[in-house]
Amino acid sequence: MQPDVLSDVCSNLRLRSDFYFTAEMQGAFCVRVPAEGARIRFHLVLAGGCRLLFEDRDLALDLGPGDLVLVPNGKAHILADAQQKTGPANVMPVDLATAMAHGFDPQTGILRNRKKVPNPAPGDMDEQMVRQMYGQMHGQMDGPTQEPTHGQDADMRMLCGFCAFDEAIRHPGLALIDDHVVLRGADRRQSLQQPPYELPHEAPHGPPDELPHDAAHGAVLAAITDLATSRRPGWQAALARLMEVVVLEILGSQLGKDDLPPGVLAGLADPRISRALTVMHRNPEQDWNAESLARHAGMSRTRFVVRFGACVGVPPMQYLQDWRMIRARTMLRDTNLSMDEVALRCGYQSMPAFSRRFKARFGEGPGGYRRGLRKQSGAG
Repeated sequence: MQPDVLSDVCSNLRLRSDFYFTAEMQGAFCVRVPAEGARIRFHLVLAGGCRLLFEDRDLALDLGPGDLVLVPNGKAHILADAQQKTGPANVMPVDLATAMAHGFDPQTGILRNRKKVPNPAPGDMDEQMVRQMYGQMHGQMDGPTQEPTHGQDADMRMLCGFCAFDEAIRHPGLALIDDHVVLRGADRRQSLQQPPYELPHEAPHGPPDELPHDAAHGAVLAAITDLATSRRPGWQAALARLMEVVVLEILGSQLGKDDLPPGVLAGLADPRISRALTVMHRNPEQDWNAESLARHAGMSRTRFVVRFGACVGVPPMQYLQDWRMIRARTMLRDTNLSMDEVALRCGYQSMPAFSRRFKARFGEGPGGYRRGLRKQSGAG
């Protein structure tokens, strides 16, 4: 069976998902979610509605019940009530850290703004307003407290979390290229009368920034919404796996785009470079060189090296070297193979050479890496 290079990459980079909180908001709110590494933040609207804003784009994206939005590449963004306008918000955004400090209940995992307040003018968001909008649940701030309402009085309920690859592993170009991607809930698709939502301005990579709907996407989104709403035992683990499915679907959907930036996705979109990537992933232990890879691509060595670098962003032998180290890390983590066997399966006949390359890539040798994993798991 031919290897699926994208699946191979994603499984070795250990895509994972986790949750921040459930937001329950009343009246006016405007929260700035800061930039955060390469994480893919997601927000699933459970009830009511809100808007997604970007400070560097004249865009207000309406979100309603059942809608799921992903904001890739750790991009900063703003979540606000449905009255917020495009561009500069008509309420000065509160940083998420401030909102969390004043309104997060760690026992329930819920972030609330306690009181309905009118929209202040820009620049009028003082500490008193923050106290009103994001008052402490347990009385540390001034004024009367309220008992948790479990969402009964919330105008908007939203589950917020993130997906991320192993941050210790860098892989060329494995990133989502749009600044947001939306999956519309079934009811929203009907009420908005396809296309689901017309953006005020065309997105840089085609209108609109939405994953094309099909039956499989609809089923996954319905299952995600059901799990987040019902919260049956095991819902968090199941929902995390489904979010990973969504991210993989979005990555795969980008292969049809014409303006992919350099990276593995652009390489897979090029038929000749894709053939070279496939054989590298299928047989990383083979003694490849630029000439042999060029033959698989059906190109001269010079043309292949230039085209590979333009598509993937790194020379072919550097990509192979990096991929071998990523595979070695996976085998050391997930198998009981000896280090000599791991080295051989990654194309290294010399254990010292393998150890030096692994340490240069990850900051510690293969033996130290495996011992650290066993210590963490209590196995050694």
